[in-house]
Amino acid sequence: MTDRFLLERELKQIIEESLGESLIFGTRMTSYEDHAGEPAVSIAVAMKTSKDIPDARAQSELTHKLRSALAEHSDARFPYLYFDALDNIRVADEDDEFGAAPETTVGN
Repeated sequence: MTDRFLLERELKQIIEESLGESLIFGTRMTSYEDHAGEPAVSIAVAMKTSKDIPDARAQSELTHKLRSALAEHSDARFPYLYFDALDNIRVADEDDEFGAAPETTVGN
């Protein structure tokens, strides 16, 4: 297993412990450069229901935990969190930011 794979498993574990594993349908992670050209990781979390999506404070705390874990591994990427839920029915269009599939999937 690669270090990146192990790190992403650790990030997934932090997410599950913070939000409740039973409330999460799946997690996808993609490495990319953000709008400023800095290393980043997009973390899409699909919750089972929209009521399970954490509020802004909980999302901020989770981002801080993930950023700390990345820093402990000397990983300079910033974690950008995106939430959706199975009961949110959306039709993707050309302007949908989440149209591209992530390169790395860490599922339940």
